[in-house]
Amino acid sequence: MNSTDRRRENAFVRAAGGGKSADEIVAEMADAFLERMPAAMDKAKGSDLTFAKGSDGNLVSQAVFFTQEMARFNKLLGVIVKSLKEMQKAIKGLVVMSAALEKMYTGFLIGTVPAMWSDAAYPCLKPLASWVDDFLDRMTFMTNWLEKGPPASFWLPAFFFPQGFMTASLQMHARKTRIAIDTLSFRTEISKTQKPEKLKGPAPTGVNVHGLFLQGCGWDLEGQRLKESDKAVLFVSMPVIWLEPIQIGPTGKPIGGEKKKKKEEEELQIYKCPLYKVSTRAGTLSTTGHSTNFVLYLDLRTDKDPDHWIRRGVALLCLLDD
Repeated sequence: MNSTDRRRENAFVRAAGGGKSADEIVAEMADAFLERMPAAMDKAKGSDLTFAKGSDGNLVSQAVFFTQEMARFNKLLGVIVKSLKEMQKAIKGLVVMSAALEKMYTGFLIGTVPAMWSDAAYPCLKPLASWVDDFLDRMTFMTNWLEKGPPASFWLPAFFFPQGFMTASLQMHARKTRIAIDTLSFRTEISKTQKPEKLKGPAPTGVNVHGLFLQGCGWDLEGQRLKESDKAVLFVSMPVIWLEPIQIGPTGKPIGGEKKKKKEEEELQIYKCPLYKVSTRAGTLSTTGHSTNFVLYLDLRTDKDPDHWIRRGVALLCLLDD
């Protein structure tokens, strides 16, 4: 975008009735976004609980996971802050507007996330303003974990790599119980609260997670099972979920038998519900061998044949698109 193109765009925006030039709009957005950006997370401010060590003197798996996530968030924050400052300078004519900044400039006018941000970030389909809000919410969650220690329930959608969080949680249990990690899986227990702050404490084993959305059907909170969607409702927020580590035997069944069921649960079946980061439900294998979108299957109770929900395309999502 050369100076002539910028003048034309400024004139077009004014003619559209905005009263402000494109430069003024983008500059104000850059100023507003930059003002909201937090400081980078500093390990020196971390709680001893966050960076707990095992009997061998090394960080426990959950602490290793947090350290890796913190580095990813600080890197993304640095990319965002640097690009916003460069945009401010470019609009003032203090530096040359690079091709990347030109795309960012145009994207700000139409509400799309700059490629330089999304390339350094996690999958997220939200428009620009919502994307920034979501990023700041993630930073707040991570900073609280850093300074106060692991929470009673983890906001699973906050992470770059939720699969890594799952693995770390199983590793913690494996080392505590001396059970081989490749024989462990998660049992899903859905609570009756959607407010993690109401929990009395962390899960007795495994982890509590929250912030997931159910697409394609509803959730019967009292009956603790899937149900048909209410009219005109596309997504529902799921309650806090307890992921309890269990040992699976060669037959694929839990060692020690199934957990004793309540009478009303005896006739219920299990739908293995896929969990995705975003609604596209498509991804590629990363260098770690994990999908860039699919996370894992969670067992949800149903009084219908599981095929019914497969045909409905029922899935759990970490993020909505708006």
